[in-house]
Amino acid sequence: MKNESVEPFKVYQIRWVVLLITVLISACANMQWMQYGIIGDVVTLFYGVSFEAVNWSSMIFLLVFVVLLFPVSYILDKYNLRVNMVLAAVFTAAGAWIKVASISQDRYWVLMLGQIVVSIAAVPSMIVPPKVAAVWFPAHEVSSASGIGVAGIQIGFAIGIVTPPLLIRNHSVIAIIESDLFTIAFGVAIISTALVIVAVICFPSNPKTPPSHAAQNAQDQETAFLPPIKKLCTNKAFVLIVIVFGLNFGVFSALLAMLNQIVLAHYPDGFTDAGFIGILGVVVGILGSTVSGIILDKFRCYKTLLIISEVVMIAAMVCFTYTFELHISSVYITMSIVGFCSGALWSGNIEAVVETTYPQPEGISIGLLNGSGQGLTIVLTYLYQILLTHTDYTWANNAMIALLLLALVLLVFVRVELRRDGANIRKDTDNL
Repeated sequence: MKNESVEPFKVYQIRWVVLLITVLISACANMQWMQYGIIGDVVTLFYGVSFEAVNWSSMIFLLVFVVLLFPVSYILDKYNLRVNMVLAAVFTAAGAWIKVASISQDRYWVLMLGQIVVSIAAVPSMIVPPKVAAVWFPAHEVSSASGIGVAGIQIGFAIGIVTPPLLIRNHSVIAIIESDLFTIAFGVAIISTALVIVAVICFPSNPKTPPSHAAQNAQDQETAFLPPIKKLCTNKAFVLIVIVFGLNFGVFSALLAMLNQIVLAHYPDGFTDAGFIGILGVVVGILGSTVSGIILDKFRCYKTLLIISEVVMIAAMVCFTYTFELHISSVYITMSIVGFCSGALWSGNIEAVVETTYPQPEGISIGLLNGSGQGLTIVLTYLYQILLTHTDYTWANNAMIALLLLALVLLVFVRVELRRDGANIRKDTDNL
């Protein structure tokens, strides 16, 4: 017989609208991350800067994330999701309009200023998806919703990688390059402004009634900052997953950042191929994130999924390295497998962290997780660039493979305790 004092839980249909807006804002902020690195040769010609300066147009996102990680994580857990997403949309639009004003050969500093402003918006957009899933979705949908939210970030990467190479019509005539760069910047600014309006009008505050026991318990937790961090740092599973995620994210991001230079060095006419290979890796990564979320909702096999994805990613990286010069088609195939596994690992690691750290605030735990990824991306991009400059892509890729092997070893020692899932099960049992 059911206890009549069972707490009422309600699932709102508008949760899908909330998730869609989250995906769109995340995509818009993150599509500006790689948009200049993927056309590095054009940017260096137009602005007269080095490839290293162009690489910083991407790495500034990572640096800003590391600097703003803790304050943004606190704001996310202190205030409702609406405040965070409206601010993210506003900063994205502001940075995009600044870059419209950067289309002049002596204004690379203005472009970098715009990138800094957009990178501020990218911080909450990287942390928000698991929070949206936890706050709005019931227990049996939370992993899938989180996977879809993470896919929004990857969609942004994909658009930022594929669009610029397609819109650049000429690689040598300055006047045409200037016109094309303006078209790209103005288009992004218009889209970003439209999303500000959508966020202000359509993005609601938190639901009046939580969708699950775990969500209610998380709401009842007092918002704090230092105590959760101390608890997270003493959680062995969390620390190991953070390192594993950082290595995986760093390797894949470094590979994407240097893809244009690697492909053009071996395939001189492969400018468009570099863009398509990058987007293929990211698009199948979106599929990997989504499939990962569905599998976890159904089977709860966190560690198994992570280990299998890691093993396949390592094998794909080996094939990528040693078949690179055979034919451009081999690069497409191996990069797509690497991307799929990277997406599955991204979503799987996020969900594993939320499970093993419950009821600690998702904003702080996911913020630390992403901070590890961003910090190691800076380090590994520099490492990759140094190895590529002083040796060749084979040595650079072998170093990345060694780091992925380290991640696999660490995964073996991870014990994923399903605390969030257990909270829902225990509460349901109590009410029978």
